[in-house]
Amino acid sequence: MSGRPLREESGVALGLAVIVVLLLGMLAAGLLAVVRADLEGAVQANRGQRAFNLADAGVQAAAGQLRADPSPEHYDADAAENTTWAYIQAGGAPGEEITLGEGVATVTIRYLIPARTAEQQADGDHAPEKVLAGRLDYPDGDFFLIVSEGSSGGTRRKVEAILHTDGSSDAGGVSLWSWREVYE
Repeated sequence: MSGRPLREESGVALGLAVIVVLLLGMLAAGLLAVVRADLEGAVQANRGQRAFNLADAGVQAAAGQLRADPSPEHYDADAAENTTWAYIQAGGAPGEEITLGEGVATVTIRYLIPARTAEQQADGDHAPEKVLAGRLDYPDGDFFLIVSEGSSGGTRRKVEAILHTDGSSDAGGVSLWSWREVYE
């Protein structure tokens, strides 16, 4: 077959190379978007864990404060005698601020009034246990509500705990009554 020569195909290789480069570029861009979203999720999870750890550290610091000063008068609704840890203070922002690394924990301690009825036990202003009939307070210590909010990189976590003091006049024991994490 010695007929006419086939048509010129010298530009086909360049066209195929451009198409392959464009396809590889689109695949790389898609992969980059997935990796970036995964990285942002990991960073956010780390911030959340750091904020949670700060909030938990705040509860531990409050327990230490209650070991040193378990007096209910320093954490009640009367701001005159309250410490900087109290949820109500005379002329100031409530709570003790603890800075740890890049994060901050704000902690408040609130004395819980002894409960005399089941309704009072559930209202949040009173202790979770009822006092014995005929008594005005608990014979074996007091209950305190701790609210600790940890903040790291714009992420916040809040922990609420009820601590119970052992009732001794010296720096005694503090035990955990209940604990829960409140996401924000």
